[in-house]
Amino acid sequence: MNKILTIAWREYQAMVATRAFLIALLLMPVLMLGGAWLPALLRGLETPELRKIAVLDSTSLLFNRFDEAVKQRNRQLQSKQTRKTDKTPGLAAPADAGKSARSDSDALISTVRSQQKADSRGEELGLQDIHLYELEEIPAEDFGDEQRLALSERIRRGELYAFIEVPTDVLEPRPFSPENLKKPTPDLVQLPAMKWVAEDAALSDARRWSEAAMNQLIRSQRLSSSVSPIVLPTVLLELERRSPMEGGGLYARDESGRIVSESKPDEITSLLLPMIIMMLMFMVIMMSAQPMLESVLEEKTLRIAEVLLGAASARELMAGKLLGNVGGSLTVFIVYGSGGTFMALQQGYADRIPLHIIPWFVIYQILAVLLYSSVFMAIAASVTQLREAQTLLLPVWMVVMLPMFVWFNVVREPNSALATSISMFPPATPMVMTLRMATGATIPLWQNLLSLVLTIGCTYFGVIGAARIYRQGILRQGKPPRILEMLTWIFSQRHRTPQSQTEPGP
Repeated sequence: MNKILTIAWREYQAMVATRAFLIALLLMPVLMLGGAWLPALLRGLETPELRKIAVLDSTSLLFNRFDEAVKQRNRQLQSKQTRKTDKTPGLAAPADAGKSARSDSDALISTVRSQQKADSRGEELGLQDIHLYELEEIPAEDFGDEQRLALSERIRRGELYAFIEVPTDVLEPRPFSPENLKKPTPDLVQLPAMKWVAEDAALSDARRWSEAAMNQLIRSQRLSSSVSPIVLPTVLLELERRSPMEGGGLYARDESGRIVSESKPDEITSLLLPMIIMMLMFMVIMMSAQPMLESVLEEKTLRIAEVLLGAASARELMAGKLLGNVGGSLTVFIVYGSGGTFMALQQGYADRIPLHIIPWFVIYQILAVLLYSSVFMAIAASVTQLREAQTLLLPVWMVVMLPMFVWFNVVREPNSALATSISMFPPATPMVMTLRMATGATIPLWQNLLSLVLTIGCTYFGVIGAARIYRQGILRQGKPPRILEMLTWIFSQRHRTPQSQTEPGP
């Protein structure tokens, strides 16, 4: 036992007390979660620009109203950027219905609020479009491909951001009849499409805003031309008002016996918190298992293993390495967990820390580190070069990355058949079960216990099998073994290698 503890302490120091470990400890969160944080961190570096958009309005009825809406949007955006205190996203709310003479821009403002409210989620991630728009009217007479090419060249030169083509028949009525209702066609329920031409047409925030704004203007124009003149615009606006459906928490009985609702779930937190916890588990596994591969491969290549086996058996050597690796992984968890808790306390999110899953996280982390570290050690002991190990590691990394492929589906439906079945697959259980618990959903206790038992069993047999491969391959040189030969080492009745290879000499 003293030998195992000595080896474990040496491996722990080799893993933790290095500059490479400290650098990896600092950079790993940036590499893994930078995609979510970087836009918010860099949003201050982006300065608003004036983006000119050309509009070809073949109807001759929409451009002026669209231009007024764009100016209203610019005023609201400039006011928000100046004050820096208005946290309410979107455009201003309309006046009361009793007031008279609402402008078209006010009508647009009242009907596009849902679109702007959805854009507020992007604002929290630093993805809101902060640029101002300026419209340029393009005559519809004799417009053709030559004019489209000229506008495209202006876009390439940076003189123009985009141009919009509004078809003539977008305001024409589509009468319904019993015949066409029996077999509805897309033209019956959908208006002719407008065209947006730009270099970033697929991902443009300006395109999404313009689409929502133009559709509201088209709807207003079609209503005003098809209803009786005595119907006031305020009545149409009143009919356009909708009742939002807000999410709420489950009801429970508090300590005083009152029935209260749990805190309203935050959509951003509900999505990011489980992902961060899963990524923390992944980082711990990666930072623990990969050094074991390099350490064993170095000891075998430089013949250090032969010296070590002269003082301890292969089983003691592997047990000490695994024990020291578990200690290093717990150090990583303590550092990241403490840092995350401190940031949550500073930002006022202490109540969102899922303290109830910490014991489960630690248990699953230890089991995952033992399993994957032993597998990496067995692979390193079987080969003599890193490129040979990479071939054997490919299926292992596919299993490690499996939760990454399905995490969004699991977060959306934590108790679905897909989430339950994957959480019962022991190599993926640690990350998937902690992911499910972090969603706040009620996971049946039998699933927690069954997944834990399966993971313990898988880890036990995985470590035993890896130890047999390690014992057989640590002194092997030359051609790497085949998969079938490695399986023979695991299931062979001869569990011990010759005394001269694994035990200390006389």
